[in-house]
Amino acid sequence: MLNEDFWTLEGPGTAHTRVLGSRFSARAFPLEDSESMESALAVAKKLYHDASHHCWACIERKDNELLQTQSDAGEPKGTAGLPILQELRKSALENCGIIVTRWFGGTKLGTGGLVRAYGECAALAIQDGNRIQRRTGVTVEVDANYDLQNIVFQLATKFFAKVEGGTESEGTVMKVRLKRKQVDEFIVALRDQSAGKLIGNIGDVWIS
Repeated sequence: MLNEDFWTLEGPGTAHTRVLGSRFSARAFPLEDSESMESALAVAKKLYHDASHHCWACIERKDNELLQTQSDAGEPKGTAGLPILQELRKSALENCGIIVTRWFGGTKLGTGGLVRAYGECAALAIQDGNRIQRRTGVTVEVDANYDLQNIVFQLATKFFAKVEGGTESEGTVMKVRLKRKQVDEFIVALRDQSAGKLIGNIGDVWIS
């Protein structure tokens, strides 16, 4: 089970280094959805079409699991993608990706040299970005007529939860944003205080 709150980057961070003639350029960035990594990689390849390698790693929250993926992109196995991924792990960042682009400078760096070069550039890009804590939870949806909506608002206040929707006289779907651990208690309280007239249905996961 993942923690409900997590750290990520508020915006991109960049870094540029040079090792024995090879140039490295890193970009660390938040992932908004599952396609963000692929899109960022496509942009990097187009922008730096003359580069030798575009190595990357990302850590993404998906279906209550933490997916960790990486690619050496043609570099010797374990010398690029894994060091980048390790920097994300050290920083405890989630929903975050890093791409490190290399222009080969004519001198081979060796296994240890590549590991250090990719890891260092990735770490500097992370340091350049602003860390931010995100909160997550589950939305409970309630179909409530106007005369019952006050029950929903009062319960939401008790649970320190945000409510979306409401106030339409013919009834509307109200969305209550709760922490996961609050959901069962809220649904039971909703039913009890409305004498069974209000039913809470679990909706989408939210991130703020």
